[in-house]
Amino acid sequence: MREVTVDINSVSEKKYPIIIGEDLLEKANEYLLRYCPASKYFIITNEKIDGLWGKKLNIENAEKFIIPDGEKYKNYETLISILNKASELKLDRKCAFVAFGGGVIGDITGFAASVYRRGVDFVQIPTTLLAQVDSSVGGKTAVNNEYGKNLIGTFYQPKLVLADTKTLTTLDERQLKTGFAEVVKYAFIEKTCDCGEFNFIDFLSGNISEIKKLNLSFINEAVEICCKLKAAVVHKDEKENGLRAILNLGHTYGHALEKCSNYSIFTHGEAVALGLQVCFDLSFALNLISEEYYNQASELINMFEFNLPEHPYYTPEMITSAMKFDKKVKDGKIIFILPTNVGEVAVFDNIETNLLHQILA
Repeated sequence: MREVTVDINSVSEKKYPIIIGEDLLEKANEYLLRYCPASKYFIITNEKIDGLWGKKLNIENAEKFIIPDGEKYKNYETLISILNKASELKLDRKCAFVAFGGGVIGDITGFAASVYRRGVDFVQIPTTLLAQVDSSVGGKTAVNNEYGKNLIGTFYQPKLVLADTKTLTTLDERQLKTGFAEVVKYAFIEKTCDCGEFNFIDFLSGNISEIKKLNLSFINEAVEICCKLKAAVVHKDEKENGLRAILNLGHTYGHALEKCSNYSIFTHGEAVALGLQVCFDLSFALNLISEEYYNQASELINMFEFNLPEHPYYTPEMITSAMKFDKKVKDGKIIFILPTNVGEVAVFDNIETNLLHQILA
């Protein structure tokens, strides 16, 4: 078992553990009583996760609510259904919401917890690689609307993140790879996170075969490194006023692509994988990085063989228009996180439209 502490600006009530390991679902009740005691636990999940792992999840004194599976259901309607069910059950302010699933479940459950009775405790039990390394950590909660992804939400920290990596064994190849995109992202921002030296690019490159075949020893280490990197960033910048923006490497393009395809063609990770390559293409074109690093990064991205789905052609103008609704836009300027050196990135708001269209063409 591995443990990472998220310490939000050294505020004691915002400090919480991320527990990483195998067979943790059976011990969930023990961890909840220790870190998040509640009058009742309200578990939000979907049919797929409940069918695969629901019987393993040991939480006493709990109610369960099943919501539809998929990014397209991360919306107002699902949010209201969660809040209405909590009200119907007469859950009080001492209850705790439990997100049991992937990124969609985590995002919408956290948002619901942040507004139910003006805020109740919640716990993240992520069951996908993407959620375990990224979305379950740091307190970002949200739903999508017709204008873009994650535009409506709050910063609201969980009391506990319980990452049972054995749940990853039932993911199909595509869902595993969508998580690998976020893992690779952390390798490209490692030094800017200022969390010690992991040499994460070398770790991933050197152990690619074991990671891809889901050797849990290597997976546990990768999850721990990603969580340490994200925890270091969130500690310094909880609400994305500066440093935390680096966690969006690849996401400006990725979110725009998801929006253009109505969240129905690409997984989040597939869109981010494409976004990572766009960022390296832009950086190389701007002479921000060496050809050696450009080739090394492109090779690492390609090593994971994302096998992107066939999709309609989206013009550069369509993608750029979607980018303008990105939540990071400031004063009408599209914000990009771009690589500047090995493991280092910086924020840019001055990318010329002509160059962007040239890269996207």
